[in-house]
Amino acid sequence: MEEYFSAIRKMEQAVMFPSLLRGVYLEQQDDTSTGDFGNRDLYEYYMQLKSIKLAVEGRLAPLNESKHQITSREEVQENGEEADLEGLLYHHFTGLYRVLTHLTRKANTLTRKYNEIIGQINQSEITLTW
Repeated sequence: MEEYFSAIRKMEQAVMFPSLLRGVYLEQQDDTSTGDFGNRDLYEYYMQLKSIKLAVEGRLAPLNESKHQITSREEVQENGEEADLEGLLYHHFTGLYRVLTHLTRKANTLTRKYNEIIGQINQSEITLTW
């Protein structure tokens, strides 16, 4: 989880002008993290990543948490089985880890692309001053 927060902090520090990401799409490359961006521009992903970070930091509980607990108890009673809480915890922790790893890659890719854009802008300014 620390890698995720580190990648998001780095992205937030690097991206000073998020509007530069509007209309910027990643080209399809061999890198698996670039294929995750689909048809949305990097600005949309920047806003999504920031929103998810705020939700994770705020430790928001799911809206239907009490309903989920009731449903889970009913399912256990219906099946006549005891819940394997350790297995359930491991399953959810593994899922969370996969999601955070995926989001970390997106944040790193977005930051790298933003730095390329800024580098191109700086390079064009240097050549104009000469």
